[in-house]
Amino acid sequence: MNPDGKMRLAAYFNPTGHHVASWRHPRAQADAHINIKHYVEIAQTSERAKLDLIFLADGVATRQADIEAQCRSVQFISHFEPITLLSALAMVTERIGLIATMSTSYNEPYHVARKFASLDHISGGRSGWNLVTSGQLAEALNFNRTEPFSHHERYKRAHEFAEVVMGLWDSWDDDAFVRDKDSAQTGRKRAGKGS
Repeated sequence: MNPDGKMRLAAYFNPTGHHVASWRHPRAQADAHINIKHYVEIAQTSERAKLDLIFLADGVATRQADIEAQCRSVQFISHFEPITLLSALAMVTERIGLIATMSTSYNEPYHVARKFASLDHISGGRSGWNLVTSGQLAEALNFNRTEPFSHHERYKRAHEFAEVVMGLWDSWDDDAFVRDKDSAQTGRKRAGKGS
């Protein structure tokens, strides 16, 4: 519950459905996970339904499972990178929030801060970050590690990571970039400093 006492409702996008075989339904769009028109339709429908936000879960590896099981499910094999997808959806929606998962285990704070700040500007202030850590072996292998970080290491890193990202977001005032055509000034000023 939020401080204003209102419940917030989200559309959790799992494009072909939550059942592993849902993509086989006669009316299902089998390529929904990589079909931008499908995502646009779901986003616009969610906005018309007055939902508050769209949520995209993400991981940095294909889920580990028996190859026979994986061959029968499209939902965990391939899908769009969330920031790219949400930036596209920002252009075809007006008010719905755009929330994506991004791991602190195999990213750097500057990159995460920049990507979400860009999405925030593109969407007019509608972006949000679902901070997670990555503990699967398949994820570690994708980043040239033989094993994932320990639970303690992951969460210690996540706490510091979040502080750094928020610090980067707050390091400039909203009006920090001067664009004065008359004086030809295009410089910038630091947060908390005078102009």
